[in-house]
Amino acid sequence: MKWTTLLLLSASGMAASAALVWTAVDSGGGARASEPAAQRSEPRPERPHRPHPADDRSQFRAGGTLEMEGRLGHAVLPAASDSDTYLYVDVNAATTARAAVQAPLNLAIVMDRSGSMKGKRLANALAAARSAVQRLRDGDVVSVVTYNTAADVTVSPTVMSSATRGHLLDRLARTRAAGDTCISCGVEAGMRMLGQRSNMVSRILLLSDGEATAGVRDVDGFRRVAEDCRRMGASITTIGVDVDYNERIMAALARDSNGRHFFVENPTGLPAIFDQEMESLARTVANRAELTVDLSPGVSAEQVYDRASVTSGSQLVVPLGAFADRDHKTLLVRLRVPRGAAGARPVAAVRLRYDDLTRGAAGASEGTLIARQSDDASEVGPLDGLVSARVSSSETVSALEEANELIREGRADDARRLVRDRGGVIADTRRAAKHSAPAQRAADLDAAFDKQEKALAEAGGDFAQPPPAATTAPAGNTGGAGAATAAEPARPAPADDEVGRGERAKKVRIRSNQKDAFDLGE
Repeated sequence: MKWTTLLLLSASGMAASAALVWTAVDSGGGARASEPAAQRSEPRPERPHRPHPADDRSQFRAGGTLEMEGRLGHAVLPAASDSDTYLYVDVNAATTARAAVQAPLNLAIVMDRSGSMKGKRLANALAAARSAVQRLRDGDVVSVVTYNTAADVTVSPTVMSSATRGHLLDRLARTRAAGDTCISCGVEAGMRMLGQRSNMVSRILLLSDGEATAGVRDVDGFRRVAEDCRRMGASITTIGVDVDYNERIMAALARDSNGRHFFVENPTGLPAIFDQEMESLARTVANRAELTVDLSPGVSAEQVYDRASVTSGSQLVVPLGAFADRDHKTLLVRLRVPRGAAGARPVAAVRLRYDDLTRGAAGASEGTLIARQSDDASEVGPLDGLVSARVSSSETVSALEEANELIREGRADDARRLVRDRGGVIADTRRAAKHSAPAQRAADLDAAFDKQEKALAEAGGDFAQPPPAATTAPAGNTGGAGAATAAEPARPAPADDEVGRGERAKKVRIRSNQKDAFDLGE
């Protein structure tokens, strides 16, 4: 569709094509009015979109099972100069959505069985896997891959039934731990297992307690593995166990495949994490969700934050994967908008496509984002409050990851100072954002900033510098004539268990920070 046509359609209140339907919003751009309880109990059909008032087309809401909100960072841009702004899209699974017929699951459980997993770690991992198998419905498909130096297909793709469940559990019980760690071997074998089925909700549950010592070993390499998984319509949920796994690798696998990431300090917590993930899978209401952003001529995407994307010319494609009810995922893009004549300035058209499991049909919605360019500099306002909160979340992600690097280097005080300073910036940003966000969205705004402040408070509080090494008086310094200073008294060497506790506390904080950063980036 040409941009001149989009502009005319938006101005006449007909931005959606006849083939698409939209969700109505109030004329002030707020949330929909509540529906009677009897209506909320049924899946909602897509409904026509009603545009915002003619003087503000910088935001829209549209959708049905997946509700999409789009906003520009600035409703008014300067006409006389190029400018930067943001495109922000928030996609939510409706809280009342329920799948008409639950889609069958295609699950691959990929477990570390290297030597470091011996004992309680492996016992708890197997208990978690057994719990996951017990929760699968008849008709679901499950595979089990264990890996050390190489991958072993413990259970090939098996359709769950009363006849197969017991056999599968018996195969799990035979797993033994030994050898090194080839995480990529396990993931790639899991992908091959998933690839034997189609038209299902496909997920890998990956568990690891250590560094990759064989196969792919670098973050960029694992991102490519995650991209391959995403392209086949599957995602990876990563579960890091204890404190010696590589949190950057595990987070990259999850983020770039549209999965989730967990940190389990105590292996006894594994069954609860597996149960949580299985419950989410059972509540899946949409699959293969994908955003397409078509930028207006001249507008360029300068940076996509915290999410994998594919750019082709002026089009940006962002896979979002599967949604359980109440899930939400966001897209944040920094844009460059060229100068131009005063008046309406089309910026982007946004399309959302997905498999709607509540209706057993394709789901779709669209919206356009149009700014106004002005010759009057006083009309250019501050960053939209909700967009500001999302930009702040991304900056907090960067701060947490930078703090992790400082902790690794033993610079605990610098890490604390960094997160403390970031907290001060957030407080100022929150105050400014409240003046430029809709009043009815105050709770959303507070929740976004509260989440950041909580993560930063934790990041600065519970790790310590390693205890200092023992020192002794300098040789030959007796304090006599000519001595510059008196000898320092010797300090006792720290006990081994004290050093161990300090190192463990650092590792726990690093992995907790990474988990918080992952969640803030959603």
